Amino acid sequence: MRTYYVFKIKEPYSNLTKDSPYNLYKVLENIYYLNNDQVRIAYNFFSQIRDYFNKDKLDNNLYEHYKNKDNYSKINYTHMIYDYFTNEKTKLIINKSYLYLKSTKEIPSFLKIIFPKDHLFVCDFINKDYFWLEEL
Repeated sequence: MRTYYVFKIKEPYSNLTKDSPYNLYKVLENIYYLNNDQVRIAYNFFSQIRDYFNKDKLDNNLYEHYKNKDNYSKINYTHMIYDYFTNEKTKLIINKSYLYLKSTKEIPSFLKIIFPKDHLFVCDFINKDYFWLEEL
């Protein structure tokens, strides 16, 4: 099972870390593993590098793409794929500041259809995996 966090990175930081995604990953990883008494500092720093998702637009785009598929379901801002033919069980939760994606697949279906792909950085903190979505 893989757990991904998808962040929309502000353009200046995206351009700065395009060729060195490891540095961006380490910053996000450090924020992810901070303890509770450091949350305010981490939030302020995180706010400087990330951009917001348009929740409603992304939610509607995903729904329009998958609405006629039998293996798809949606509740509020949570989208799910249960495809027994490809052995994929994926859950995507849309938040304003990040997307939360849990899947049995290495590359979940949702990642292939999220548009626009530019400035989206994907992290799996548990497996120490990261990549720019546009390079997928």
